Parts: sequence; C-alpha cells; structure tokens
Amino acid sequence: MAGKQSSLILCQIASKPSATLAKTDRTQDAAGGGSAGSPSTRHMTPNKLPSFDQFLETRVSKWHWPLLMLMGTFLVLASQLVPREELTKGKLRTKVMAAVGSEAVEQPAAEKQQVPVVQQVVLPEGPPEALDSQLAGCRTLKTDPIPVVDTAASLRVLETHTPEQRQQAENFTAAVAACSDFACLRQANQLPRAPGQFRFPHFFVIGFPKCATTSIYCHLIQHPQVQHPKEKESHLLTGQCTSPGLECSAEAQQHYVVDILNLAEAAQAKMTKAAFEGSTHYVMEADWFAEQLLATMPWLKVVVSLRDPISQAIAMHLHNVGHGRPSNCTVEANETSIYHCIRRSLKDKSRYAPKIQKWMEHFPRDQLHILQASSSRAYENLTKQEAMAAQLQGLKGFLNMDQMLPSSELPLTNYKHQRGNDDTLGRYWTLKRWEIEHLVEIARNSTQDLVQLLGQYNYAGEQAQAEWMQNWEDVWQDNLSRCEEGRSAPCKVVVS
Repeated sequence: MAGKQSSLILCQIASKPSATLAKTDRTQDAAGGGSAGSPSTRHMTPNKLPSFDQFLETRVSKWHWPLLMLMGTFLVLASQLVPREELTKGKLRTKVMAAVGSEAVEQPAAEKQQVPVVQQVVLPEGPPEALDSQLAGCRTLKTDPIPVVDTAASLRVLETHTPEQRQQAENFTAAVAACSDFACLRQANQLPRAPGQFRFPHFFVIGFPKCATTSIYCHLIQHPQVQHPKEKESHLLTGQCTSPGLECSAEAQQHYVVDILNLAEAAQAKMTKAAFEGSTHYVMEADWFAEQLLATMPWLKVVVSLRDPISQAIAMHLHNVGHGRPSNCTVEANETSIYHCIRRSLKDKSRYAPKIQKWMEHFPRDQLHILQASSSRAYENLTKQEAMAAQLQGLKGFLNMDQMLPSSELPLTNYKHQRGNDDTLGRYWTLKRWEIEHLVEIARNSTQDLVQLLGQYNYAGEQAQAEWMQNWEDVWQDNLSRCEEGRSAPCKVVVS
C-alpha cells in the first residue's frame, strides 16, 4: 500500500514544472524526515497529497499558454468585424492590382506592398452573372437556351508568350488596371502590348439606332475575345461630358472606365478580351463628338451600322411610341398613317450622309467600319446567309479577332415587327401609294449622297456602291409591290 502511494506521488511530481518539483521535494523532505539526497527515504515514506494552494499554483503555471492562445484567437476574430472601405479609389486600385497578380501601382503610401506575381489567372467556370443576364436578353424567344461562352479561351494565348512577352503583358495589364480616368488610359495604352492583348477600350458600336445594333452586340458578346460592358448603352460620354475636350467630372470618368467598361474583368483576363460599349446615339452627335472622341481615345475603333432609311425611321417611331415618348410629328386622330412622321425623320435623323461624313473626316480609314444592316426578312446584306457570313467576318477581321467565332450568323433580336398576323401593329404599316413613292424618293436621294461618300473615302469601290444601292432599292420596290391599284390606294409597308 505504501509503495502504491509513493508511486502515485512520484507520477504527480514528474508532471510538474521544475520549480514546482523542487518545492514539492522540500515539502516531502520536511514531512518524512529525509534529505534531498536520499531517494530511498522518499520512496519508503508515505506522503500527503499537495494542498489546495499548491494545486492552484501549479495549475496557473500550466494554463498560461492556453490562455494566451485563447486571447489571440479572440483578437483575430474581432479583427474580421472591422468594416472595410473597398470602394475608395485607392482600395479599388489595390484590389485590381492584386487580382491581376502584378506589382502594386499608384497605391496609397500606407498600403504599398509587393504583390506576388501570379503566372496563371483562373476565371470562374461558366459566364459571369452579368454576362449570363445579357445573354438571356439576347435570345430570340424566351424558351431558347442561353448561349454558352468559353470565358477562359482568350487566356490561352498567354501560354505561347516568351518571357519577354509575358513581362510586357504584365506591365500593360498593370498600367491599364490602375486607371480611373481618360488621361491615365491615354498614357497606359501607349505601352507595348503582348500578342493577343487589346487596348482598353478597343472599340465602340455607335449606331445608327434601330439598325441591327442589338443583334451585332449580342453576336459580339458571345465571342471569347470580347469583354462585355456592364451597360450596353450608357451614353455617358455625350450625356455627362461636354465639348471641348470631352470634359467629364472625375466621378463620371471613374464610373465609365471602371464600372461601365468592366475594367476588373478585363484586367483579370490580362487584356486578352476587347472591351467595348454600344451607345447607339453617339453617331448622332458627330458634329462635336467625333473629333473629341478621337482626341480622347486616339486608338479607338468605331463600328457604324446602317439600315434602309425608311425602315429605320418607322422602327424608331415604333420604339418611341412603345416607350411612351412623345412623337415629333402630328398624327390625325383615328388615322393610322405615319407618313408625316417618317417624312420628317428622313430629312433629319434618318439622313445618314451628313453624320457619316463627320466620322469619316476625323477617324482614319482603319479605325472606322461601316456595315449595311437591317433586322428582319430582307435583312439586306446581314440577313442573306452568304452575305451575312462575309459581313460578320469582315467586322471581326476589322476588330482583330478570330473571324470564325462565335458563328457566321447574326442573332435575331428586337423583332417586334415580325410577330403576329398581317394586321399586327408594327408588322405592317398602312400608307398610300403616293406617300410611299414620296418617301422612297427622299430615301433614294439621301442614299446616293451616302454611297458617294463611301467611294470618296475609299470605303467602297464602284461595284460595292452599286450593290449597296441595289439592296435598298429591292426593299423599296418590294413595299411598292404591296400597293393596290391607284395613286391613293392603300399599301402594306413592312420594315426591312
């Protein structure tokens, strides 16, 4: 029994720190009459268990490390509750720079740090939510599946880069990603780029309104080398900026560069996707905007789409009425004819030549691309299967992209005028024969002015000019063929 008690005491002593062990030895010596140097006495003499004070003292000495660890854990958790202001300009730059894996550029002094270079950028699987939403809106029918876009395809070009090209790609991406105003973009876009990279932004689709621009937009955002904007038609540059100099507030510039043009996603893709936007009324502000836009973004490519002027005027009128906007013409009560509205528009907003000439005067030939397009059964050059493929390939070649992707067909969007029976509003418009003949005369004269400009500025040769004119003549003659006999006989006019 005494041996068991001694063993128990020895086990307890062995588990104590050295200081406590010495104290316990002295206590045992005093109780048993032995000396510190006689182990036989400690083993043979029964001993009392430690007092409560001794027990408490030894436990505190053992608990000091767990207590420190517990306090450290509490501080870490508490730090996560501190609100972070990530929407400030400096924080945004730091966030973007970390995303692209480059050295910090223009960070606040308190936040400057070396960010490790990331050799590979991993994008989320599937299209981003904003792109997915836009693609859903591009479907001809709501029952159609949402198109699938390979969002990581453009990054594969990075695998072919040499070490020097990789460094160029990193430097260019870092410089552009640090920008939040136009002056910074002008400076950053002067840097050398690696193969497969695009300047930011790369191009605009500027109009004309109701000229298949939505179909073109929907086709392009499905291309793996295109970076979709967060807003298709912001019109910020003409709505919040003024002439001269395209002057905008710092807040407007930051909103446009960072948010509307989707800078973060473009930087994440290492600028291997062409950023753009599609404000279709930019073309109408040619008198001042064309020159100022080129001065602000001298690298920018511009795409203009044109449609049969009569169809464009009718479609624009239908669009305004459908959105509750007051008409710019007077229509008699209970009268279905829109002749006066279309006639006025053909002499103003649907008269292409004066606006196009301003863009031709300011933008170099290799930075301005003009399409003959429409959006329904005639579809002029863009809806005839072979011509459509050639036009789309020419467009993507102009934009320096893979010409075969995503397809050789243009999606059909905004086709309200095609739905319903023959009497559905917007599918057919009733005009008198003499009204159509007069509208065709106005449209033909303005188209001749346009075709002459195409030849003068080397956008079309003689054959191409003749084909351009003939495409719209076919549309006009088709509508005249729908008229009944007599000068005032009714005609059913369908937009192209």
